[in-house]
Amino acid sequence: MRYLYIVFTFLVWMVASPGYGQVSVQFMPEVYGNSVNGLMNATIYNASGVRSVRLMISVTERKAGKVLSLRTEPFTIVPGANRIPGSALKSGAIVMNANKISNFIRRTQTFPQGSYEYNFNVIAASSSSEELIDMTFDHEITPPAPLDLVEPYDKDQICEQRPMLSWQPSIPKAQGTQYEVVVAEIKEGQNAVEALNYNLPVVNQKGVINNILMYPPVAKALEEGKSYAWQVTAYVDQTIINRSEVWSFKQSCQDTAAVVPDSDLGYRDIEDLIKGNYYVADGTLKFALVNSYEEQRLKYTISSLTNPDKKIRNLPKVTLKRGQNKVKLNLSSNMAFDEHHSYILKVQMPDGSQKTLRFIYKTTL
Repeated sequence: MRYLYIVFTFLVWMVASPGYGQVSVQFMPEVYGNSVNGLMNATIYNASGVRSVRLMISVTERKAGKVLSLRTEPFTIVPGANRIPGSALKSGAIVMNANKISNFIRRTQTFPQGSYEYNFNVIAASSSSEELIDMTFDHEITPPAPLDLVEPYDKDQICEQRPMLSWQPSIPKAQGTQYEVVVAEIKEGQNAVEALNYNLPVVNQKGVINNILMYPPVAKALEEGKSYAWQVTAYVDQTIINRSEVWSFKQSCQDTAAVVPDSDLGYRDIEDLIKGNYYVADGTLKFALVNSYEEQRLKYTISSLTNPDKKIRNLPKVTLKRGQNKVKLNLSSNMAFDEHHSYILKVQMPDGSQKTLRFIYKTTL
């Protein structure tokens, strides 16, 4: 009987409480939980009428305890989504606790590495006892892994006028991460960084979801003999979360293709081949590699750079013996290969590393 009374009392309180279940907070700690200013990027959803509220935020680190708390001045929320006005924080109070992490935050306005809990408490401005919502979000702050560019390589020389651009994804990956890719010509007397800062971009592509960009059809093709700088930026909701180094490359097709004769001299070490730019395959691909392990199947793929949507299947099967191997891939009978198109061979080496070789396919030289 006592249990029923408690349940009944709770239900009456829910109905009587005007804010219960009508206000919620949305906060993305993986994006905004790294700085003090980011705390104000929460969104308050209001399912009731216009009302005046206060917001109290406290941040706790698992080992250090509470490191920060703030209390805003009253502000108005309307039905729907509400951003927290900047004036509410400017006139509010921020209290830092007495510990090493709080001292670091006071100096830098950012949160150092650690395991954090962010508590958002929305109360009615007229009465601190009228709690509308209390929500907690957890986040582990770790140093972001470098956003590494992959291809074109730094200081590389490429033949493609519309190359594919690729990079390692930003880690840790936040929900909603997008990339911006910028390519700019390097003028005489400039370095790569200056080119990106001052020159009109050849490519400025935003909203890229994957860590690969096919050269935009509307962008101007790269020009023979010119050098270019490129960089990738990761962002969420207009907030930058990671940025790559600036790399450069040169577009040039002169003296980049090596014709391989049909003899043992054609079996060049794959380590030497990948240092060059393009290899011309006369219907076959020939390279040498060393297998220091047991006999095993060669793991490799070939993809088209000219037509990335085209799938290449039914490639020759090759077994690697222990020691030196001369690999000859006969591609002439595979209808997936097109004359003068560019391709990339990716070989999974016996030691687990990966080697790539770009080549131009020709049936007649």
